[in-house]
Amino acid sequence: MHPSLEVRFGRRFRDEIALSPVAPERRQPLKLRHGLDTFAERKPELTSSLHVFEVDPPGPQAWKRQRLIELGFGVPEWLHLVPVDFESSDGWEQLTAAGFDANQPAVVASTGVTMYVTKEATAATLRRVAALAPGSTLAMTFLIPPQLLEAPDRSVIQTTEKNARASGTPFISFFSPEEILALAHEAGFREVRALATTEVAERYLAKQPDAPRPPGGESLLIATT
Repeated sequence: MHPSLEVRFGRRFRDEIALSPVAPERRQPLKLRHGLDTFAERKPELTSSLHVFEVDPPGPQAWKRQRLIELGFGVPEWLHLVPVDFESSDGWEQLTAAGFDANQPAVVASTGVTMYVTKEATAATLRRVAALAPGSTLAMTFLIPPQLLEAPDRSVIQTTEKNARASGTPFISFFSPEEILALAHEAGFREVRALATTEVAERYLAKQPDAPRPPGGESLLIATT
């Protein structure tokens, strides 16, 4: 099974964190390198009461903006699309200019990103998010090194890595759970934990014993300031 199914469960879990009733004061869901995820569009009755920030490179984000308009969704005033050239900026200045308040708690999501950037870039993101207001939460996916996986999962990740490289978007970074937890601690987070998305999947598939399960090559870092 393709790891994208695993990412899907991770994103569902992330959405639940962002919209949790125990965190009504967190009015700033922040999506780093958001891509074509439709968090803001899927639950407008809930997200319309928030300020949702989506950060992505200018080209893909411009295309998404155009498609949202063409499909009749538009870009509501509570959705802030922040174009960032990650080669020259980490995006935080643009976020502030768009209205993001680093002094208010936020839920920050970074799914399907860490494998495409250097470990130094991930460490820098962790430090930035750890400096946000107390009570902020980060949900970040990461790929586990193939050599640490059992044979079936290792084969899936190796095949996916090969396909990513052939498409011009090679995987750059892998993290063991211990490594990502150490980075998050060093960045300054108060609480950190790693959660395999196979565990997250069981949360949603418990009543579907015959449903296919995702492989075990990807995990979630959950960190709180």
